[in-house]
Amino acid sequence: MAYPNNRFRSLRRQAGLTIVEFMVAIVIGMLLVAAIATLIANQSGNRAEVDRAGRIIENGRFALSSMATDVQMAGYWGELNSDPTVPSHLTTSDGLPGPCNLTVSGADPVDSLESAMGVAVQGYNSLSSLPSTLSGCVSNYKTGTDILVVRRLDPDTTDVEKTNPDGSISMDLTKLTRGQVYVQTGLDGSLSLKYKMAAADPSSNATTFNLTKKTTTSLASIRKYVMHIYYISKCSVEVSGSCTNADGGSPIPTLKRMDLGVASNSPALSKITIAEGIENMQIDYGKDTDTDGMPNGVDTNGATFGVQDWTNVMSLKIYLLARSTETSPGYTDTKTYSLGSAGAAPATNDGYKRHVFVQSVRLVNPSMRRS
Repeated sequence: MAYPNNRFRSLRRQAGLTIVEFMVAIVIGMLLVAAIATLIANQSGNRAEVDRAGRIIENGRFALSSMATDVQMAGYWGELNSDPTVPSHLTTSDGLPGPCNLTVSGADPVDSLESAMGVAVQGYNSLSSLPSTLSGCVSNYKTGTDILVVRRLDPDTTDVEKTNPDGSISMDLTKLTRGQVYVQTGLDGSLSLKYKMAAADPSSNATTFNLTKKTTTSLASIRKYVMHIYYISKCSVEVSGSCTNADGGSPIPTLKRMDLGVASNSPALSKITIAEGIENMQIDYGKDTDTDGMPNGVDTNGATFGVQDWTNVMSLKIYLLARSTETSPGYTDTKTYSLGSAGAAPATNDGYKRHVFVQSVRLVNPSMRRS
């Protein structure tokens, strides 16, 4: 059977693509690939920005919450119903207790942990350099930021308790950590409420911590003495104790804390990282001037406070300026950041996003003992 020649020619034309059609298809495919790649890149960039913002919020909130919880407990001294006495010479010309000095008690109480019990919180305002009372234990301090010292007892005594056969709970002197500073509040032989403070020593614990509870002859509660020193460090992970070349060459300002603990069977301070990216801390203090347990007047930065002023502090307002740990490409910062009486921190426009976290905190224990 014969077919028209034009039919065969039509079939031959549909058997493939011309070079022009092929090139058009390639161009369309490349445009589609480019569009998809751009979409993925944008989504990846947006995701990175969300992650950076999330870390700022997480670090800032955690740092503020950690400090606020600690400050609320400041001045907790167990069963004591009045503030510990501050040595009289501390209220005149001898200065403030030195936070780095770990003498438990002694002839010069300005340099002892015991004499500092009456000073529940103690602050240092925007230092240009560390005084000798701090330089011995605080390192890599970021100048121009505040330092806060908090003192109290640990309300949790479970680590030094034991369960008796009758189900009652009592203190177990064998569980005291040697060198750890403890405070016991209870009744002495004359049924007077007292406290005893010492670094634990197995050879003398039984005679040192011998105060009793009110209704029984069992030992009164024994609690750890807590002292925290909050400050801003110039970096997060130090290199041989220095911030030079730290954090991969881009030091990250970090909120850190010195904790009172024990090392080599003696009281010692250890460094704890609280939150990265906290680059500024400013604190204003509310002082009680009429002994009713409530702050009066305008909050101040405490720069001119003496020891007696610090014993009257009843509230704090904490300002933390947090920044991202990584820069955001193309980000321009035109904002200023209010930090209370310290004023506003100007925008640095260095590619880092920032946020200010603020919280007012009441010193529950000192204020309740006065009200």
